[in-house]
Amino acid sequence: MSLITPVDEKSFVKIKKGKREGSKIFAQTKTPFNETCAYFAGFITINMIITRKNKPKIKDLLFKNFLVCLTILFIISYYMRVDIEKELIQRAKVLNKTIVFPEADFSDRIIIAVKNIIDINLAKVVLIGNKESLKEKLGAYYQKVKVVDQTNYENFSFLANKVYLVRKEKGLSLNEAEKLLLDPIYFANAYVLCGYADGIVCGAEVATAKTLRPALQLIKSKKGLVSSYFLFVGKNSVTDNAFLMGDCGVVENPSAVQECLIAESMLNEFQMLGLKNPKIAFLSYSTLNSANSGSTQKVKDATNLFKQNNQNVDAVGEVQFDASINKDVAKVKMPNIQFLKPANIFVMPNIDAGNICYKMVQYFGNLKAIGPITMGFNKPVNDLSRGCTPDEIILLTAITCLQCQ
Repeated sequence: MSLITPVDEKSFVKIKKGKREGSKIFAQTKTPFNETCAYFAGFITINMIITRKNKPKIKDLLFKNFLVCLTILFIISYYMRVDIEKELIQRAKVLNKTIVFPEADFSDRIIIAVKNIIDINLAKVVLIGNKESLKEKLGAYYQKVKVVDQTNYENFSFLANKVYLVRKEKGLSLNEAEKLLLDPIYFANAYVLCGYADGIVCGAEVATAKTLRPALQLIKSKKGLVSSYFLFVGKNSVTDNAFLMGDCGVVENPSAVQECLIAESMLNEFQMLGLKNPKIAFLSYSTLNSANSGSTQKVKDATNLFKQNNQNVDAVGEVQFDASINKDVAKVKMPNIQFLKPANIFVMPNIDAGNICYKMVQYFGNLKAIGPITMGFNKPVNDLSRGCTPDEIILLTAITCLQCQ
């Protein structure tokens, strides 16, 4: 016996019509999953049409088929979908890294996230702050973390001397180094610098500058450029896959060379995250010479430099956002370039565009925005958005662990 009841030819033609109507909802993508969704939408559309015409037999038949298809669709999508969030957490757990949270004493979201991090055994946790205060907030979890009070730490003098040695050429005295370490964020950076932990997650309650300034002074960069990106996860109208956007938080107005370096760093991060088939879009308000200015020229130069250094990587620029993700728009705006897939690494022309765009994508798209995730430090120090959720803190912790490799 067939799972799906056969439908007569006349009714099937109506379903095909409904499918065409329903497919408009999913017109921007060509994946098998969304093609199935189009048929699913078609069932709903034709069911509404038939209900209006009051044909109960066909309506009942279609409704039965609709329920069966919905069940099959759910099962297939559940098992075939790659869950990037679970995958990142599973990979991070194996590494058994130690992560410091300097805001635990004054952030309820950090406390919530830390409890979940302990429950899933994601990482070893070090909290900076008052032991009595944190004991009250953590309850039974207090025994499962390491709490370090920067005002009463047994190795405080060692850390202060390390900070002094790193910063003495900038005129910092030992006494000033000791005062700096009373700040939990500076203390966390010194703690990681001395090898007591592997990375830092911070920024739920403080601005990016306050999070990254201590890292720039103490942890320092590998190659002279520290930049950042956001990882976006969740279903959207273009793709079910994760994508990256940067720089949205560190480099204010990158030169062409810096923009190229940011793109190369994001490509490395894309691969480190386990994502596949990268396509990089160097974004601008112009697409392939549709406008000419100093800013568009910078993006063109960055694109050309990247292509020279990475000839086997799919990259396009300068390009407008719509042409980088939509095949029909791309045909109009860049007809001589073959469009194989939507971009999934977006390089922003400056921090204004990046910061505004990521917040719009996050809230209008209802996506999780993880970051700013920094690139280029000698040890991972990652910044949270002050609008972050506990789930986003957990994901950034997993990524911080992966960056420790």
